[in-house]
Amino acid sequence: MPELFRAAKAATMIPDAPVIDDAAVIVSQGTVTEVGTFRRLSPTHSGPVTDLGDVMLAPGLVNAHSHLELAHLRGLCPQGHGFMAWVEDLLTRPIFDLDPPLLDKALDELKRTGTVMVGDIATRFAKEMAGALEASGLFFVVFAEAIGETVPKTSFIPRAGHARGVLSVAGHSLYTTHRDVLRAAKAEARNCGLPFSLHLAEHDDEVAIMAGEPSAFLDLLRGRGRLLDFVPPGTGPVRHAADLGLLDETTLAVHCVKVTDRDIETLRASGATVCLCPRSNHFIASDRAPWEKWVASGTPLCLGTDSLASNHDLDLYAEALYFAERYEGELRLTDLLAMITRTPARFLGAADRLGTIEPGRTAVFSTVPKTVTDHFHQRRRHEST
Repeated sequence: MPELFRAAKAATMIPDAPVIDDAAVIVSQGTVTEVGTFRRLSPTHSGPVTDLGDVMLAPGLVNAHSHLELAHLRGLCPQGHGFMAWVEDLLTRPIFDLDPPLLDKALDELKRTGTVMVGDIATRFAKEMAGALEASGLFFVVFAEAIGETVPKTSFIPRAGHARGVLSVAGHSLYTTHRDVLRAAKAEARNCGLPFSLHLAEHDDEVAIMAGEPSAFLDLLRGRGRLLDFVPPGTGPVRHAADLGLLDETTLAVHCVKVTDRDIETLRASGATVCLCPRSNHFIASDRAPWEKWVASGTPLCLGTDSLASNHDLDLYAEALYFAERYEGELRLTDLLAMITRTPARFLGAADRLGTIEPGRTAVFSTVPKTVTDHFHQRRRHEST
């Protein structure tokens, strides 16, 4: 029997649609069938009614970038000492000792805070992460991470069938993955019609390595057998990624902190989607991407929590509030919500099920925390005085 959910407001995230006051959503067999005002839909509805109260309803959230393999490292890694110090510490820890109870705790946290889909990076345990996400009830894309110098003889992507998600491939970075591996990984994702992910322009050492400048981080990598035949391209990371053919509409470029205006235009023109991870960048190096320039550019933007080795939690609404509180300029609530609903759902191939509240979509919702709505109310009052 259809059920009606009433909320004080609903941000449907349908492009250009206004927030609905005194909203109603009718759900049948797990699918949204009607959306509108309670006044319009309630008179003809004969099934159960659930009043959610004085809340703003929004689509279920989509976390575009996480590393659930590192769920057991919450609270253990150094904060604010820079990328190299963070990596050096990480290499001393049992990175790949999966802890099932702590992984389950992380999955529960995602669901409890409104997330319904995850784009997860798996360096070693792609099948296991996909299985855990499937069992949790979350939708997902698990990116098996290509790293090192060897192109596999068969496939980067583990073969496994899942009802709630798919496995794809990601390049770790321009400085830990050989250019031939990156090209091959991108080609496989493209040929399979799957999204591709890449950490890009994350920190100063990456810029120095690409430019051929001295870098203690490069020395560290070579000491571990990486980049032994690396020839610096003499360009920035974004330009190098473009030259390798890695940037197009099926690429998620993650972080994009160390970018120039030309880099921003290169990524925008490529059609790639950019995933910003504000709290992770601050956690590792007290750093910040040029958010305002990214928003102004019109590049499709997502937010991701990154890993629990570089963030305090997996709460996307906390990530969004952090972004909004520090954003310098005009930012609409619906533009912020798009970064954690519609845009990542589209990029991850789930726009037909998730990302908006409209007929035909899966009936999975979140409620916008009062801290977020209050921030925008206060900002409007401040701007009007």
